[in-house]
Amino acid sequence: MNTGATSAMFRELRTRPGETRARAARPDVTCFLIHHAGGSAAAFADFAEFFPPSWRLCAVELPGRGLSAGDPPCRSAAEAVRALAPALLDGEIRPWAVFGHSMGGLVAYELAREMERCGTPPIWLGVSGLPAPRLVSDRFTERRDLWPQERLVAFMRGLGGTPEELLESPDVVEYMVEVLRGDLAIVDTYTYADGPPLGMPLSVHSGHQDPLATGDTLEGWRAQSTARVEFHSWPGGHFQLYDRPGPFALRMAEDIDRALAEDRDPAGRKA
Repeated sequence: MNTGATSAMFRELRTRPGETRARAARPDVTCFLIHHAGGSAAAFADFAEFFPPSWRLCAVELPGRGLSAGDPPCRSAAEAVRALAPALLDGEIRPWAVFGHSMGGLVAYELAREMERCGTPPIWLGVSGLPAPRLVSDRFTERRDLWPQERLVAFMRGLGGTPEELLESPDVVEYMVEVLRGDLAIVDTYTYADGPPLGMPLSVHSGHQDPLATGDTLEGWRAQSTARVEFHSWPGGHFQLYDRPGPFALRMAEDIDRALAEDRDPAGRKA
């Protein structure tokens, strides 16, 4: 990957045996993982060990947190795509796959659309905890990024996934709310633009008790790809994937491996 892709927005989750950053063997596939609203690259730290050792895992960290905490956040899905797309035009990362949870799923979807328009699509797209894109603006009708801090804290507490001790620290809460506001703007200002369906396999994950992505809002994903669309439902709520990183990552790896085989032999692809 070029210099731009090694910026603060891209976090390597592991170094494969015998490799160094300066001289790494070409991976079988590069997997990009995009965090949820208010999250960071660290959300995927527990996933790395469950993927094949010959794969490269790179967690995306949008501006406004972590190493780029001083940078202005992306305020729309289009801004996030513009920030990430240049790195993915590098031919050295092909083949590549992308997965995103919740807000990250929306960014991953729009990123896949943009890269397909550019002629460098991912071989696979995975999303989790996100309604079908056509329904996002209908599902999230309120500008949550404009909510007062108290309401945003209650929102985080209601979804789960945030340790209670963090929500009891005023300094930590102030930081988390600031990050969350920027990310919620990405979702709550989103307007779906009509366009052709994607051409790569698509995997859609959801939690049985997820209040943000219910069964009736997920079905529309079927129309978003002309290739295979698979649905995986898991026990738990919005952050179910972090409750079981092993099984979740293994399921992802199976789907990506199948897409990788089809990419190498397009004649064997079945919708």
